[in-house]
Amino acid sequence: MILRTLRNRLGLLAMPLLAACSGHQTERHVVYENTVYHWRIEHVVQHNFPASTHQYYQVFLNDRPLVLPAKAFNDERNIEVFLAAGGFDIAHWRNKSIVVTFENTQARGGETIRLIRSVMITPDLNERDIILTDLLTQQEVVVERVEADAPQP
Repeated sequence: MILRTLRNRLGLLAMPLLAACSGHQTERHVVYENTVYHWRIEHVVQHNFPASTHQYYQVFLNDRPLVLPAKAFNDERNIEVFLAAGGFDIAHWRNKSIVVTFENTQARGGETIRLIRSVMITPDLNERDIILTDLLTQQEVVVERVEADAPQP
């Protein structure tokens, strides 16, 4: 009887500890910041214990998340999560721009094709538009930024 009561009480004490371990935790670290052109790149690590860990980069321009429109890349969704991101040194002539790499998912001929695309992003003179330069083809296009749906945890 005493052992059963002791085991039950230890079990009750362990439940909050297990509940705290299984959950969703997000870490953010600023890896690049350009205070002249107001770029910020954050490395985000999401811990989904015990399942997995997911890492990506998130880019901010003027303290707003940078979301690229799906139509600019014939993608199925807007792009706001980047596989890699980086900026230029303040002394470099391209210091107004950043470079990002992301997964581009397209539907072609009834199949889903996944591409890795790298683009250089330069803010335009107004706050809404950005200039995208495809690093493979050197093709440039001006697009309007998309607002983020909801802030990420």
